[in-house]
Amino acid sequence: MNRTEFTHAQAEIGFLDRIAQKPGLSNLARLSLQSRKNQVNAGLRDPGRGAYSPAKAIVTYRGAPVRGVHGIVAEFGSVATAKFSDAVAAVAASISGVLNDFGPIPNKSQNQILITGTALGSFGFEFEEAPSAEAQLPLDGTTAVSQAFELVAELLEASTKSDEELSEPASRLGTRAITMVSEYLDKLIAYEAFCSVSTGSHTFSFSSVDQVRISRSRLSIENISEKNVDFTGQFLGAFPAERRFEFMTQDGMVIHGRISADIEDPAIINAHLNRTFTIKVSARTVGKGRPRYTISNLPW
Repeated sequence: MNRTEFTHAQAEIGFLDRIAQKPGLSNLARLSLQSRKNQVNAGLRDPGRGAYSPAKAIVTYRGAPVRGVHGIVAEFGSVATAKFSDAVAAVAASISGVLNDFGPIPNKSQNQILITGTALGSFGFEFEEAPSAEAQLPLDGTTAVSQAFELVAELLEASTKSDEELSEPASRLGTRAITMVSEYLDKLIAYEAFCSVSTGSHTFSFSSVDQVRISRSRLSIENISEKNVDFTGQFLGAFPAERRFEFMTQDGMVIHGRISADIEDPAIINAHLNRTFTIKVSARTVGKGRPRYTISNLPW
């Protein structure tokens, strides 16, 4: 049980207590409420409450450097693992909103991953995020590395699909993070290899080196454009947990977009509804897909 689940369990117990105190409840209803309360309490008494469970990913390879399930060329294994680790660290930093276009990857020491075993089926490696002092209490129940594992897998899978499907994960990452994932694919291509990635929520496999080449081209800066756009109108609302907003322009067009990590308290948008503002957003377009909007600065 992570911190978010623990908080929700405590809130549910309080809710059940309030309901049980209401007059007019049948004995069956009271028994049902008490049964649920006992169930939730049992989870809270579990010694593992709040325990940190590190995120995991499995990456296996096929192609020229792989010798069946027996082994993998050491040079390729070393290079591919380093590039995969860099990509995860860059994506984690991008999710946290601290990744710049140049310089060292921020928080890399906090976003380390471990090799915890070899993976068979083809040949590859089992990865696990390295424990850190802060990992016990992630505010939203997941760490940056956990989210990065999932987003890397989602991005790779989407790169084999339509522009619309690729636009969604690509819109959640900075250009440099996408470039780091592309550099990982470059190494696979250089060694005539292709991979499979399995995480907690995603399982994806490239079918060939040619498919990796196509994905690499679709993640190139030539295929992903970004520009700044101004809109004048009114905020319709913000969804802080999802970091999303809705905005209606003066000509009646409703746009949906993401709220970047640069805005610490996205809920503040809901205090400024039905007022006219001019907002500046970035519009990222993948191929022929629709633009995806992100707001990084509020207009007040």
